[in-house]
Amino acid sequence: MDIKPLNRGLSFTETLFESYLIEGSTSFNELLNVYHKYKKENPDKTIILTLDDLEQTEYTSTHSTMFHVLDETEGYDLSGLDRACFENNEHIGYLSTPSEFFIRKENFLKKIENVDFLSACEKGLTIEEDEVSILEKINLSPFDYLDKRIILKIVPVEKPYQGILGFPNGYFASDLNPFENYALAKHLFEKYDYELFGIGASLLGFIRNDSLAKEQVKELISDLSELYSCNETVLSKLQEPIQNSKQLFLKYIEYLQK
Repeated sequence: MDIKPLNRGLSFTETLFESYLIEGSTSFNELLNVYHKYKKENPDKTIILTLDDLEQTEYTSTHSTMFHVLDETEGYDLSGLDRACFENNEHIGYLSTPSEFFIRKENFLKKIENVDFLSACEKGLTIEEDEVSILEKINLSPFDYLDKRIILKIVPVEKPYQGILGFPNGYFASDLNPFENYALAKHLFEKYDYELFGIGASLLGFIRNDSLAKEQVKELISDLSELYSCNETVLSKLQEPIQNSKQLFLKYIEYLQK
């Protein structure tokens, strides 16, 4: 497995904080070991891994950031920024250094004041039986569904659900948007101790220190039935993989394909 730092990745996001490209991993456990290593080395920050379809994930994140105007500098004091942000004493027009991350953070947090888990449920996201089967397989064998290239992001935020500030995703109108994904991740953290650790083109990945108790699994299935606008029995296939794993993978898009 090869891990190398990214000075500039597939988008400008990689210049706002430390990021690393992981290639040649051979198992999901190997990736988790890398995740835990960087998490231990950066206790005051949040580690986010990219998941499925890296190119599409970076594409939609860039457009989501632009659409929601998350990197707007107007109204902020730019005098203390890194000089690399300027050309001819004028800001270059986009965020490109760690000194500017506070702008992204403030812009994002302003937009979540009235967004909660109920808001995410009200989006009207649905799930078909074949999608449940796909989610079951992903939760049982996640490595089979990950991109061969993974970017590890060290986002300068304390709470795991805030990791999405470093990689906003949810661009298409029928998908959960970045703020609804934030609300979902916050809900799962505060109620079930699930930490957001991965964001892909279709998936959100969560992790906790141990598996859920049976009663918690039932509560989670109930919450997911609200999120996906379905009867709890539709999600029955997910009970066993959730019960037997410390990880949880959920879709945030309209339709999940194999």
